[in-house]
Amino acid sequence: MVFKSPSYIKQEIEDTDRLIRETGYKGTIQFRPPYGKKLLFLPYYLKQNGRNTITWDLEPETDPRVNASSETIIRHVVDNVKPGSIILLHPMYDGKGNTLNAIKGIIKGLQDQDYIFKTVNELLEYRN
Repeated sequence: MVFKSPSYIKQEIEDTDRLIRETGYKGTIQFRPPYGKKLLFLPYYLKQNGRNTITWDLEPETDPRVNASSETIIRHVVDNVKPGSIILLHPMYDGKGNTLNAIKGIIKGLQDQDYIFKTVNELLEYRN
């Protein structure tokens, strides 16, 4: 949504929200900007409409050394996670299967450290 017009941004977000509501979801809809980028009109729209911008703090797939295997992804996440972390994973784009194969190990490794999993809305409640 970089360099898009205000009307495009408004339409895109409101159409997406409508589709989410049509699935039956009744909670607060959060917003994650595509690629984490928010420039120009997008931050203005979000602020004017009281929308949170949700991003992440762990993205293991972007470092080729970390993304080299499932084991290195697991180790990176388990070693670098902190309370409130949001981990960004895209297993659907991983042709080698490293990310998909790492998910169970990430969950187990975090549970072994007594982490519990929460939705973004639940995390925001803790923050407030």
